[in-house]
Amino acid sequence: MKHGLNVGAAGCLSVLSVCATAQPETKPSQIVRRAPTAPTIDGKLDDEVWKEAAALDSFVQVDPNEGAAPTEPTEVRVLFDDDNLYIGIRCFDSQPDQIRASEMRRDGPRNTDDHVIVVIDPFGSQRDGYLFAAGPAGLKIDALIEGGQWRIAWDGIWQNKVSIDGEGWVAEMAIPYKTLSFDPARTEWSINVQRVLRRNSETTRWSGAQREIDIANLAGAGTIEGFEGNLHQGMGLTLKPFGVLTSEIDDGWPELDAGLDVFYKITPEITAAITINTDFAEAEVDQRRVNLSRFPLFFEEKRDFFLEEAGVFEFGNIRQSPRPFFSRRIGIVAGEEKSILAGARITGRSGDVRFGLMNVVMKDDDELGTKNLTVGRAIINVLDESSVGVIATNGNPGERGENSLIGGDFSYVNSSFMGDASLRAGVFAQGTRDDPAGGNEEFGYTVGGRAEFQTDDWNLFGFVAHVDDEFRPALGFVSRPGEREHIARATRTFRPEHEHIRTVSFTTGGDLYTDEGDTVNTISASILSSTLNTNDQNYVTADFRFDRDRLTETFEISDGVVLPVDTYHTLYGTLDAGTDPSQTLAVHAGVRFGEFYSGTRYDYMAELNFRPNSRFSGSAEFIYQDINLPEGDFEVEILRTRGTVQFSPDLTLDAIVQWDSVSDQAGLNTRLRWEPWPGQEIYVVYNESYDADDSFNSTAREAILKFGATIRF
Repeated sequence: MKHGLNVGAAGCLSVLSVCATAQPETKPSQIVRRAPTAPTIDGKLDDEVWKEAAALDSFVQVDPNEGAAPTEPTEVRVLFDDDNLYIGIRCFDSQPDQIRASEMRRDGPRNTDDHVIVVIDPFGSQRDGYLFAAGPAGLKIDALIEGGQWRIAWDGIWQNKVSIDGEGWVAEMAIPYKTLSFDPARTEWSINVQRVLRRNSETTRWSGAQREIDIANLAGAGTIEGFEGNLHQGMGLTLKPFGVLTSEIDDGWPELDAGLDVFYKITPEITAAITINTDFAEAEVDQRRVNLSRFPLFFEEKRDFFLEEAGVFEFGNIRQSPRPFFSRRIGIVAGEEKSILAGARITGRSGDVRFGLMNVVMKDDDELGTKNLTVGRAIINVLDESSVGVIATNGNPGERGENSLIGGDFSYVNSSFMGDASLRAGVFAQGTRDDPAGGNEEFGYTVGGRAEFQTDDWNLFGFVAHVDDEFRPALGFVSRPGEREHIARATRTFRPEHEHIRTVSFTTGGDLYTDEGDTVNTISASILSSTLNTNDQNYVTADFRFDRDRLTETFEISDGVVLPVDTYHTLYGTLDAGTDPSQTLAVHAGVRFGEFYSGTRYDYMAELNFRPNSRFSGSAEFIYQDINLPEGDFEVEILRTRGTVQFSPDLTLDAIVQWDSVSDQAGLNTRLRWEPWPGQEIYVVYNESYDADDSFNSTAREAILKFGATIRF
C-alpha cells in the first residue's frame, strides 16, 4: 500500500533541429568617467561629479508597447574610482504623488512598487553576472545571474540610497569592487538597466528591449567602456564569523554555538568557500502543504550556503525531476534536520569553462553513520550562448551504503532565433550506481531533453524523459522512477488594442506518463486554459482539464481512505482571479470543481493582502478542500497569515502563522532582521508550535539570537 505524496515534475523535450540566426542587433555603448572625488551616496545626485557624467537615456518600452518611447524618461549615469562603481538613476515622473513606494525589505517583492534593475556582466560572457535593484521606498535586491536565472540568495555588500522629489525619484548606488569578480585588465563591461513604472504596468529598458527576453538574459546588454587604472579588489579574503544563542524555552538553559564562513578569491574568477559548524537558524520556514497525490512533494531550497553559486550545479534545465543534484537532500533526511559539520566549495571560471565542486560533511549519526557528500560540475561555453556540461555526485545522505551518479548535458540557446524569437533546447543523460548496506548493487539511467520556442505571441514547450526503474540519485530528486514522461504545451497570446485589456492568452497541452512498456499510467491535460490580464494588473484564469490515473497498487489518500486498484478518469475545472497587488487591498481567489478519482473534489482558496503604507503589510490565506469518495469523505484545511513591519530598509520584522487540519498543528515563526551597517547582521527568531486539538496548548518553544559580521581584506 502506498501513501499519497505530491510532486511537481517539470520540463519537457521535443523539437530541435533548425537554427536560423538573424543579423545581430547593434547594442548601445557608453564611455564612463573616473570620478575625481567620490559622490556622497544620499539619493540626491547633486554632487558636481554626476553633472559631468554622460547619461544613458535611450530607453525603449518593452511592455506594453514594445519598441515605443517611454511615457516617462529615465537617465542613468555611471562613474568609477579606485574602489567603487557608482550608478545614479533619475526616474523622471510627471505625477510624483502617484509613485508606488511601499516595499523596504531587503530582497522583498517587486510586484507592488516602481523599481529599477541594473545587471552587470564584467566578463562579457552573456551568461553570468550580477543584478542590483532598488525601489523608491528603499527596496534593495541583489542577486547573481547564472545562465540567465536570478540567484537572489546572494547578498553582496553595497550601498543604495533613494529619494522622491518633485521630478520623480532617484536611486544612487555604490558597488565596491570587493563585491564583484572581474578581470582588472578588462576595460569594458556589459550592462543593462530596466525601469518599471508600476501604475502603468510599463517596463522600459536601455538595451535589448524584447518582451520575450528577461533583463537577466545578458545577451541583450549594452556596453560601458573606459575602465582604466587601479581597481582595488583587495586580497580577496572575506571572513564571516557568527554566533548563535538558542533557547529551548521549556527545556533547560540556552546553548551558545558559533561558526565561520570563509571566502577567498583564488583568482578574480575563482572563489573558494568554507563553512564550519553550519547554521541555518535564519532560513525562512516552508509553506505547509497537504499532499493528495501518490508522489513526493518538491520543496525549494531556502538555505543560503546551498543557494549561493547554485546555478553552476543546475543540470539540463531540469526544474524538478529527474534532477541529479537536489541540495535539500543534504542536512534534511525524511523531513528531519541533521547537523552539518563543515562544507567546502570552489566555483568559478577559466576561459570558456565554468565549474563547481562542493563537499559537505555531516555530523556522525547513530542511524546513518558518517556522511561525506560531494557534487562536481563543469560547463563549457560553446557557440554564442550555448553550453555542454558534465556532473558527478557521490554519497548517500539518507541511508547507509554507497551511491554515485554521472551525467552529461547539452544546452542550446539562441536569443535571436529567426530574428526576434528565442529558442532554448537541450538533451541530457544520467547514470547511477546504488549499493545500499545489506542490499544488492544496482545500476540505473535516465535520458531526455527539452525545447522551448518563444516569440511575442507564441510559447511552445516540450519535454521528454525516460527514467529507469533502477535510477537512484541519492543526492537528487526523482518523482516517478520506472516511467517515461512526455510534456507538451502551446500558448498563444493576443494583445488587443483595448482600453482595459492588456493580454488574452490561450493554452493547451498536458503531461503523459507511461511505464517502460509504454502502458499509459497518467494523463493530465489542459483541454483549454485562458487568462485575461488587464492594464490595471487584474487577472482571471479559467482552465478545463482531463485527468487519467492508473493505480497499480492501492493508494491510501487519507487516513483510512484507500483507493482500490483501477483506472480513474476525471473531468474538472479551475477558476482563479486576482486584483492589482500594488493597491492597498488586493485579493486572490480560486476554485476547483469536478470529478476526483471515484468521486468529487471541491477546492476553495482565498487570499487577502493589506498594504496600507510602507511600514506595514499583512496577508491572510485560507485553503479548503472537500473530497467526497465512495471509499470515504474527508476535508483538508490550511490557514496561513503573515505580517511584516518595516521600521527601515535595514530593520524588518516578519511573522507567519500556519495551521493545517491533517496534522492539526499550528506553528508560529517570527524573525527580526537588523543590518546596522552593510555586511553585519543580527537575527532574532522565535518559533512556537501548538496542538490545535488540545485548546492550542504550546508543544514547543524556541528563541534564537544570531549575530554575524563580515570582515573583508
